[in-house]
Amino acid sequence: MIVIWLISALAADNPVLDSLGEEMERNAAELSLPQAPPLYLLRYQLAQLESISMVASMGGVVREEDLMTNAMGVEVRVGSPEYDNTGFGGWQNGFMRTSLPLVLTPEAVQATAWRLTDRAYKQAVEQYGRKDAQFTAPEDYPGDYQMLPAVQVEIAAAPSDGSGLSKLALSLSQTLSDGPHLERSEVHVGHETGTLWTIDTTGTRIGRPVSETTMRALAQLRTQDGQLITHHVLWSVPTPAELPDAVTMHDQVRQMHADLNALNEAANFDTEYVGPVLFTQDAAVDLFRWLLVSQVEGTPAEVPFESWFGDLGGYKDPVRIGRRVLPPGWQVVDDPQSQPDHVSTYPWDSEGTPAQSVTLVADGIVKDLLMSRVPRKGMDGTNGHARSWLGARAEGRVTQLQVEPAKHLSEKALHKQALKTANAYDRDWYLKIDRLQEPAVRQVGQGFSIFSESEETPLPQPLAVIRVWADGREEVLRGAAFANVERFVLRDIIGAGEQRETTWMAPMQWGAGTTNGFPTWTSAPDVLIGEMEVVPVPGDPDDAPLVPPPSK
Repeated sequence: MIVIWLISALAADNPVLDSLGEEMERNAAELSLPQAPPLYLLRYQLAQLESISMVASMGGVVREEDLMTNAMGVEVRVGSPEYDNTGFGGWQNGFMRTSLPLVLTPEAVQATAWRLTDRAYKQAVEQYGRKDAQFTAPEDYPGDYQMLPAVQVEIAAAPSDGSGLSKLALSLSQTLSDGPHLERSEVHVGHETGTLWTIDTTGTRIGRPVSETTMRALAQLRTQDGQLITHHVLWSVPTPAELPDAVTMHDQVRQMHADLNALNEAANFDTEYVGPVLFTQDAAVDLFRWLLVSQVEGTPAEVPFESWFGDLGGYKDPVRIGRRVLPPGWQVVDDPQSQPDHVSTYPWDSEGTPAQSVTLVADGIVKDLLMSRVPRKGMDGTNGHARSWLGARAEGRVTQLQVEPAKHLSEKALHKQALKTANAYDRDWYLKIDRLQEPAVRQVGQGFSIFSESEETPLPQPLAVIRVWADGREEVLRGAAFANVERFVLRDIIGAGEQRETTWMAPMQWGAGTTNGFPTWTSAPDVLIGEMEVVPVPGDPDDAPLVPPPSK
C-alpha cells in the first residue's frame, strides 16, 4: 500500500482549530511584562492521534496502551528574529507541551492554550534575560530565526488500522522465546495515525498527516563471562499493511536468535588490533549514520550556560562547509521525496517549507547543509529539512540520505584490497564487521541514562568482529569495541562495495527509544577503512548470573 499525499483546500469547518487561532491572537496581542522584550512569534502545534504502544515478551503482554492522544505544543519567541530567547542552553526556554482532553472542545483547547502560553511566555522572557546576561552576540552573528511568508496547506492521508499489531507482536515474541534462554527478549510496537496542525502569528496554518507503524524485536544475551550482547530487527512503515508478511518477520526473528546463540559459543576477541576494517551490510550504513550525519545537519548547537547542573548546551559543532569528509569523487544527497513509499517522506517540512533535494557533499567535500529556519553564519536559510515534534525547536535533520562512492568494487576486489593493506601491518588477515549494536536496545532494562555508554568513541560496539583470512576462511569473535574513532576516519576509506540501505530511528529532543524517534532512510556502500583501532572488551564476572537460566 502506498500513502497518497493530497494537497487539498483547507478545512473550512474546524471549530477546535479556529478556537485555538482566536486564543493565539488574544495572547499575542495582550501578553507583556514590564521592560520585557516584545513577543514577535507565537506558534501552536495541535496533535490529534490514535496510537498503540505495546511491549510483548515470551508470548505475553508486558504493557499495552490503545488510546486517543491529543496534545499541544507552544513556541514563544521574544525579542526579534535577529536576537531572541532561543538557541541558548537549558529547557525553560519558551518551548512547552502538554496533553489535552480525549474529547476536544473549543473551550478546552482555549483554556489549555491560555495556561500553557502564559507559562511559556514567562519562561521565554526569563531565558532571554539569561542569554542576554551571559552571551554577547559577535558582529557576524547570523540571528536566531528566519521569518518567511505565511503558508496555508492541508495534506491528507488515509487512516491506517493497527488492530492486528497486538496479535502479531505476541506471536513474534513467542517465536523469539523458542530455544535457549536469552536474558531479555521483547517485541515493541509504536503505531500512530492522525493529524498534526501548526498555526502561528504569521498566518501559517498547516495540517500534516501522521501515519507511522514501527516495530522492533530485540534480544539481549548475557554470556558466561558477563558480556552483554544485543541484537534487534526494526520495521518502520507508513501503515501496518506495508509490514513484511508474517512468515518473513518470524524468519528474521529466528535468525536473530540463532545469531546470538552462535555468539554465545564464540571465542573472545583477545588482542588489540590496528589495521584495515571492512564494514558490510547494516554496519556499512551505520558507519555513516554515526560519523557523517552530524557533519551535514546545519542547525547551530545551543550556546551553553552555567547552571547547577553544569554546562548546558554542549557547544560542540562538527559542521564546516568546505571541509573534506570523504575521499575524492564521493557524493552525498538528502532528498525527503526520493523514496516516496518510505515512512519518512514528506512534501513540506515541520515549518511549512517545501522539501528540497540538497547535495551535501560533492567530490568528498561538504558543499551544503540541512537547514531549518534557524540561521547559520554563511547560510541563506532553510532548505526544507526542518524536523521537530511538540514543544521542541525545529532543526535541520537527515531524512533520506544517499551516499554514493566514486566507484563500486566487487566483493572479491574489496577482499583483495583489505589483504594488501593488512600485509603492511604484518598480518595475513583483516577484520570485517557486518552489524553494530543499537544503543537504544542495549539500554533496555539497564536503567535510564541520558548519557551514552561510552564517551570515547561515537561508534557503538560491534555485534561481533569477523577475522577474515587470505583463503576466505572466517572466524567470528565477540567482545570487541572501537577505540579512538574520529569522524575524520571517513576520509580514510580506500574502497567501496555493494550499496546497502536501511531504516533507523533518529533521536528526538531527549534521544531515541526502541520505537520513538524520526524514521530515517539511508543508503550507503560497504566500505573498507584503511586503519582503525579495535580493542578487547572483556565481560564483568559480577554481571554473569550465578545460576544458569531455567530450562525449557
